[in-house]
Amino acid sequence: MRRRPLPPVREEVSNSKSWRTLCESEWAVYTLVASVGALTYANSLNGEFVHDDIPAIVSNSDVNGGNNVLQVFKNDFWGTPMSDHNSHKSYRPLTTLSFR
Repeated sequence: MRRRPLPPVREEVSNSKSWRTLCESEWAVYTLVASVGALTYANSLNGEFVHDDIPAIVSNSDVNGGNNVLQVFKNDFWGTPMSDHNSHKSYRPLTTLSFR
């Protein structure tokens, strides 16, 4: 016994743009994601340094330009020479350079 093929499903066409049509547009999705990200972190632009930001950024001579760029590669994240006994041995020169 053979089955009959099902009739094609018709979608209703609307003159106004639906939410689905808007979401299919790439620029709308990118704009929405960028806007949500910007709004989420907008209040942090006026914030102050807290906790470990003071020794890592404010008083770190690698970050504030007290040392030359080559010295950044010889120091740990906190600006202490890697050979120093008090060094944390947290070697992150690219992160430190990004704070400059």
